[in-house]
Amino acid sequence: MSNKKKRKAARKRRDLKKDFNPIITINEPDECLYVIADFSLPDSNVIRRIMSKRLKATGNVTAVTYTGVVGPDRTCHSKKNVLTMENVPQEKFWMSVRLLEQLYRLRGGTSEIRNYNGLTVREAAERMKMLNSALVWTGDECDRINL
Repeated sequence: MSNKKKRKAARKRRDLKKDFNPIITINEPDECLYVIADFSLPDSNVIRRIMSKRLKATGNVTAVTYTGVVGPDRTCHSKKNVLTMENVPQEKFWMSVRLLEQLYRLRGGTSEIRNYNGLTVREAAERMKMLNSALVWTGDECDRINL
């Protein structure tokens, strides 16, 4: 009977990933969160966001870029124009970030680049919470709101 429970639990985790369909996942300890960058134009609630992770073995970066509407908790809803960059050197990644930053500045836009290089997901979440750069729930807060 215990085997059935174990199989069901493993299946639920797979289903969870399929249900949520994340655009990027970080598998610790081999990977870490690298950079989250937001670019926006004045008088628009649409942003372009880059989320990236660094592979600890090679130092290369995998990133996802998308546009979406920002909610009050700074999460991006209705993600569109999803582009991926997989296993590229850090220099190439930073060239693309600088190019986007220059393009948005030419149009009077703003950019916010948050570097989490080398932090675990938990450490990055604590930093986001401390800097109020995202609405983050950790530990007991997740239990309290049934996450």
